Amino acid sequence: MFAAADADSLGMSLLERARQMVGPDTVEVGRSAWIRNPRRTRVWAALAVLWSLAFACLLFIQGSMSLGEGLALGAFYFGIAALGIVFARRVASAGVWIGPDGIIVRGPFRTQSVSVAEAQGFVPGLQGGAGNGTPCPTLERRNGRPVGVWALGRRNWVFHYQRLFGEIQPLCDELNDLLRAVQSGSPPAPPASRLASV
Repeated sequence: MFAAADADSLGMSLLERARQMVGPDTVEVGRSAWIRNPRRTRVWAALAVLWSLAFACLLFIQGSMSLGEGLALGAFYFGIAALGIVFARRVASAGVWIGPDGIIVRGPFRTQSVSVAEAQGFVPGLQGGAGNGTPCPTLERRNGRPVGVWALGRRNWVFHYQRLFGEIQPLCDELNDLLRAVQSGSPPAPPASRLASV
C-alpha cells in the first residue's frame, strides 16, 4: 500500500514537472503578434520530434544487411525522420496573426491569409471533417469556407464538444474584440485572455 501511494505521488510529480516544462495552458491575445496556446504547440512539436527519433532508430535495430540495403533503408528512415522534424517546426510555429494588413492562420499543414474586410468573426468550431475534429476557434469569412485555428484548439480525449465549445467561447470573444478593433482602426484592449486548463 505504501509503494502504491509512492508510485501515485511520483506519477503526479512527474506530471506536474511536465506541465511546468511545457508552460501554462493560456493564450495571450494581442494585435500584430502571433497568438497561440504554447502548451498545445510545444507538446505536439515534442511528440513529432520523438516520433522522428524513434523512426530514425529503426535503422539500428535491423539485422545484417548489405551496404546497398543499409544505404537504401537509411535514406528511407532518415527521410521520414526529417519530414517529422519539418512537421514539428510547423506545429511549433502554428498560430493566428491579426493585424491591419490582414489575418494569417498558420496550421500544421498549411497557412491561409484572410483580409480584414473578409473576416466576419471567430466562433467555436471543429477543424476536421465529418463532424469529428479538433475543437478550436474558427474564423468565419463573408465569402468562403471557415478557417479553423488549430493552435488555439482544445484537447478532446472524451469528445465533449459542447463543454469544450463553452470553454472556447471567451477566447473567441477576445479574438472578436481584437478583430473589431483592427477593423475599426481603434486600439485594442490590453491582452488578458486565459484559456483554462482541462
